[in-house]
Amino acid sequence: MPDLRAFILVLLAAGGMAGQKPLRFSGEVARGREFRKEIGQGLLFALAPVNYGEGIEGWQIAVTPQTPASQDGECHEFSWIATPPYRFQNPRYVDTSYGTTAAEAVKDSPREFRFVLNCTDYRQEYKWVERLLWPYKYDRGQLDEAEAKLGKSPLGTGKLTILEAKITEGAGEQKLGRIEWLKFEVEMRLP
Repeated sequence: MPDLRAFILVLLAAGGMAGQKPLRFSGEVARGREFRKEIGQGLLFALAPVNYGEGIEGWQIAVTPQTPASQDGECHEFSWIATPPYRFQNPRYVDTSYGTTAAEAVKDSPREFRFVLNCTDYRQEYKWVERLLWPYKYDRGQLDEAEAKLGKSPLGTGKLTILEAKITEGAGEQKLGRIEWLKFEVEMRLP
């Protein structure tokens, strides 16, 4: 009988985790401003402003530790390592990079992303991403290992849905425009 009770407890625990409701919240952010929200497990969700010059600006979706690792400058943003593609346009970029106009950027919704939960998993995933981004440094066996193991760390998921936006149409050479303001909803799931 003890084995049956243990089995039932395991099933109840698994069912409880599978039935966990996602964290949902909404917000607004104006051009050049940051939005931050605690999401649990020592993590923050952020829309971090970016301005690369030449009309390339907006926000990047970020998941960061609440308390930055003081001696580890690399372990500071957990979504880039788990949300491909790792080069060129990415769902995390709510901005006018890569020739995306402001109108296109706000129309691209919802935006789904993933993230690691801690620095240990960040370092492990970084190892695999580095191999795939710079394959000429590694042999075939190391590349196969990276392909097989990338994304195997526990990952959280998120979805940002843009509800309303105010944009300024572009003029001049690039004609990308500006995103002046966003109203959005976010859904986060932590394992």
